[in-house]
Amino acid sequence: MAGGALKYRHLSRKSSHRQALLRNLVTSLFTHESITTTWHKAKEAQRLAEKLITLGKKNTDASRRKAESIFFEPVRLLPHLFTTLRQRYLERPGGYTRVLRIEPMNKHYDQAPSAILELVDGPKDMRFLMTAKTLVRERTTDEGIRELTAKNVGKVTRYRPDGFEDLEKEVKRMEAEVGNVRLRKTAITSVDEGKREGHGERQPWFGGGRKKMG
Repeated sequence: MAGGALKYRHLSRKSSHRQALLRNLVTSLFTHESITTTWHKAKEAQRLAEKLITLGKKNTDASRRKAESIFFEPVRLLPHLFTTLRQRYLERPGGYTRVLRIEPMNKHYDQAPSAILELVDGPKDMRFLMTAKTLVRERTTDEGIRELTAKNVGKVTRYRPDGFEDLEKEVKRMEAEVGNVRLRKTAITSVDEGKREGHGERQPWFGGGRKKMG
């Protein structure tokens, strides 16, 4: 169409190669819940992943056939899409995936912008984990929970089933890990201090204690 702007990124590939690439990315995404790729690939794969979850929520024969034609491993992923993910996002009106910018993966090659593409409200939800980590830190301060953190808590738990309970469990787990790390550091410090005290009591190996030869 003359003068019209393209509605998608070509990704420096012809149409068939581009479609195969995006199918492979969304297959990996639905398998692992989170993938790392370049920023532009993540944004294009995000669009296809959102369409797949919408098909899963419709749960019709036509939507199953369409999803089957997209996945590279439909036998394994179709039950996951039409059961687990459908129930997870049944009340969510949209925004099933998230793209997070990260440092370039190939720092010594092309410095291409990189990103993490993930399914929200899942076991690898980065924002959920970051919010839990922030709560662990701010609960130990005199200022308490900040207003921004409280808003983030509402965002990550709004459509998540048992969101507040899951968040509190994650906070407790992180607090236990922090406590274990502190105990290990205390034990290591005690051992180091004991070694330094022991070294101070020892006599040097050189000096008048050595016998003269001949």
